[in-house]
Amino acid sequence: MDRALLEHLAHGRISDVFGPAFRAQDHKRRQTRLPRPPMLLVDRVTRLDAEPGSMSTGTVHTETYVAPDAWYLDPAGRMPAGLFIEAGQADLLLISWLGVDLLDHGDRVYRLLGCEVTYHGPRPAVGETLRYEIHVEGHAEHDGVRLFFFRSDCYVGEELRLSVRRGQAGYFTDAELAGSQGVRWSPEPSPAGAVDPPAVPPAATAFGPDAVRAFAEGRPADCFGPGWDVSRAHVRTPTPGEGRLWLLDEVSELDPAGGPWGRGYLRAESEVRPDDWFFDGHFHNDPCMPGTLMFEGCVQAMAFYLAALGFTLDRDGWRFEPVSDESYRMRCRGQVTPQSRRVRYEVFVSGLSSHPRP
Repeated sequence: MDRALLEHLAHGRISDVFGPAFRAQDHKRRQTRLPRPPMLLVDRVTRLDAEPGSMSTGTVHTETYVAPDAWYLDPAGRMPAGLFIEAGQADLLLISWLGVDLLDHGDRVYRLLGCEVTYHGPRPAVGETLRYEIHVEGHAEHDGVRLFFFRSDCYVGEELRLSVRRGQAGYFTDAELAGSQGVRWSPEPSPAGAVDPPAVPPAATAFGPDAVRAFAEGRPADCFGPGWDVSRAHVRTPTPGEGRLWLLDEVSELDPAGGPWGRGYLRAESEVRPDDWFFDGHFHNDPCMPGTLMFEGCVQAMAFYLAALGFTLDRDGWRFEPVSDESYRMRCRGQVTPQSRRVRYEVFVSGLSSHPRP
């Protein structure tokens, strides 16, 4: 399937692409779909190994090319960490091909529940083609909720760059989604390991929209103030994003001695607007913020914390990267819709190393 067919699947009749066996679902207002651009990151499907309508298991192979003018590139010319996960989005296509919307499961919609993510190398750069192998490994039903289980691997050439394991997604009613209590979390006993002191004591405990925007735009001196004038000579100061992919409006609290363990804490917030760009087509007739963008917001909050403590001051030309070959657990237990008002990101520091690798 080429890009044109994938865009049609994002908003048109599924049966136009999948064939007459899928006409029975054409009347449904909300179906399992790929997102429309700009969040449609798949360029082509190269292979689909699954029996249509079988509600069994299967595999889909896709490719995504990182173009020089790609809208999502960060200041270092890399695909952001959250979108690297999002580009493996064709589990949606595979689940649809397997026939989930041919079932009479009411007006339920797809939501990601979580996964374990491991980065095996640097984030994708311009000119690289990402090859994803996405497997639906099983499915189940519990109290009317249909659950899918999946995994995926992403390669650049023959190099494994990203693994997703223990992927889970479910189908929920609007009432079930509205009643979500979010991620239930409580701090564990105080973690072991060092917490390096700030390289530069933070100049403030909160940062307003103008200051946060200055950091995103590569002007840390205008964000952090005294002690940062040397950064005005930076050629490319470390910052994780800019433009519409910058997801933080303000930092309402920063405390290097805060948090449940006294090792550091940051709270960032963003206003949600009904016309936010990511609602357009994610998904057709079912707008919600991608969980991978929430993950990206968390990455940006961690990056801001490190910068605010001075750890990027003498690192001109460096970039933020997830630590390779470490598993990150992502859990999604609530949704952000056009009716939402604010998103809050919290960083609870358990350990901090000023070295390139912990």
